[in-house]
Amino acid sequence: MRQATKRRLKDLLVSLCARIIECSKEPQSVLEEIVAELRRRSDPSGAFAALHAVHNGPAYLAPTDLSRTEFTLRRALVVGSCLAEAWVRDIDCPADFVLVNNLSVLPDEPPRAATEYDVQIVQLPLRIPLPEAHLWQLSHLDEAGHEAAFAVSVQRLHDALELACSWNRRYGLLTLVTNFLVPQQNAMGRTVPRYDLRNPAYFVERLNAALAAALERFENAYLLDIDGLACVYGRRYLQDDAFNALAHGTLWGNDPHSAIDARRIEPFPSVAEHYKFTPREEFFASAWRQVVAMVRTLRRYDEVKLVIVDLDDTLWRGVAGEDSTDTVGMTEGWPLGLMEALAYLKKRGVLLAIVSKNEQSRIEALWGRLMRGGLQLDDFAVRQINWRSKIENVNDVLDVVNVLPKNVVFIDDNPAERAAVAAAFPDIRTLGAYPLYLRRILLWSSETQVESVTAESARRTELVQTQVQRERERTQFSREDFLSSLALEVDVFNVADRTDPRFDRLLELINKTNQFNTTGVRRQREEFTAGDASGLRLYGFAARDRFSDYGVVGAALLRANSIEQFVMSCRVIGLDVENAVVGILLSELRTAGFLEAQARTVDSEANFPSRDLYARCGFVKREGTWFRVTSTNLPTEVVQGAPGPPRNRAEP
Repeated sequence: MRQATKRRLKDLLVSLCARIIECSKEPQSVLEEIVAELRRRSDPSGAFAALHAVHNGPAYLAPTDLSRTEFTLRRALVVGSCLAEAWVRDIDCPADFVLVNNLSVLPDEPPRAATEYDVQIVQLPLRIPLPEAHLWQLSHLDEAGHEAAFAVSVQRLHDALELACSWNRRYGLLTLVTNFLVPQQNAMGRTVPRYDLRNPAYFVERLNAALAAALERFENAYLLDIDGLACVYGRRYLQDDAFNALAHGTLWGNDPHSAIDARRIEPFPSVAEHYKFTPREEFFASAWRQVVAMVRTLRRYDEVKLVIVDLDDTLWRGVAGEDSTDTVGMTEGWPLGLMEALAYLKKRGVLLAIVSKNEQSRIEALWGRLMRGGLQLDDFAVRQINWRSKIENVNDVLDVVNVLPKNVVFIDDNPAERAAVAAAFPDIRTLGAYPLYLRRILLWSSETQVESVTAESARRTELVQTQVQRERERTQFSREDFLSSLALEVDVFNVADRTDPRFDRLLELINKTNQFNTTGVRRQREEFTAGDASGLRLYGFAARDRFSDYGVVGAALLRANSIEQFVMSCRVIGLDVENAVVGILLSELRTAGFLEAQARTVDSEANFPSRDLYARCGFVKREGTWFRVTSTNLPTEVVQGAPGPPRNRAEP
């Protein structure tokens, strides 16, 4: 087979050389023909060429390989300078534009009702914090003067941000704020200190850091890194500071005043004929993809909670134990990149698992040499290294971690294994054919990213491993004896507003929990502003036992005497924590003077474990999706807050 391939390549090269002699083509064009012909012959269906085009187009920074749910923004609100106005014309959804310059004050109301906007984009001109002559008259020897100038710029930045984000303050609009384009060169020269405020480029970098810090004073506001995007495209092809003042801080475009230049003694062509630059539309398209990707992450579309990875020819090159003992060669390059991606996914709270046809003792013996101090076996919450079918092993992993197939990515070098797993679990997403893409897809896709890293998500692997240990012990006792042995404690607390440090974790639970979620409703951060006025009350609860402190594991939304939604992490399912929490909540309602309570449950595709919650707690089915309970028909264990000794009632 290889000899036949070599003969075909030799024939191709001979024919191409003959064409060179015939038509005297330039060597570069000949090489391009050779490469194109080789690609056509190696990829006759064009599948790889299409894949190459996708991965090197506008989706480069925001891969869509893991996207399953179609999503289009309804309407965007753009607040900014003339640069943002140009962007509005290329946005893929209806958009309204509001011009800001200097310290502009926005109208009291946006152009439309705030509820009509999915996202607000704020672009502050660099000229606001850094006017053109702000640094020009300062002596280079005046370091204190530059520090003072920076303090003034930061104050101007804070003032402008507060004004431009007033609709975020008032309505809780999801807001993405663009940072500033960092100049291409140090205006003081190449040999002058780079990381010094007297370097205008570093001055702008520091302003970007100050902008990111200032955004922490706002809720539901995030940085949109267009400066990073400019780096990817190449500043040379985007930024106009080759001839314009750096405070202009914008993209190449035709000079609107060029007609005056035509009257010069020596007129000159337009800027487009002097410099090569990327069309604004291409940059705007990529920036818009960043916006959509961020909204997808914040709304948790197609979220990945678990990555299952094969070992041989996937986590490393070759077959461990059979191929070369050069373990560095087995892991250098894309395998090391994949390992790093997995390490950062674990930091985000994504669970990792191994499913590999191998001898476990052999893998354990080689692991240290292969990983070179990087990934540890304990970084994987579950490890199925045996000779069983991968379908069986994947099924066991899903059972242990209690994650739905739609939240799982399976990576394997064998197309037959990928096809088998995909057939058995149609919702699982599979990767592995092109390992050079794996690191970028895993780290840069919106589906693997998180809004924030909570204490619970950072400990997720450890908690699942504890859960596995607990489940092993469960099989050795009766259910009653096992529950009694846990020494389980439950804390219920009220979160009064979004400034409570526990709010992010409760919102994460509401939006990530599929199975023990009585309604399946997802909530946006801004809903809780309106909820405060409408009587919506948010409770959370934490649990611990002799195995582990599970942290905050659930949330409940109450209005008057109604439990509108109840969600709980799968890691404490089966411990009767929910019974204790419902008992405490009902006790709170009785203390508030309510003699009866009602609760709502709506069947979803995934919430089978929570459907009988209220029936188990003494509620009686009412009309539609509602259940009702009175203080006289509560089961004893609910009144007492079983299963263990809960801490005192709902804490403030």
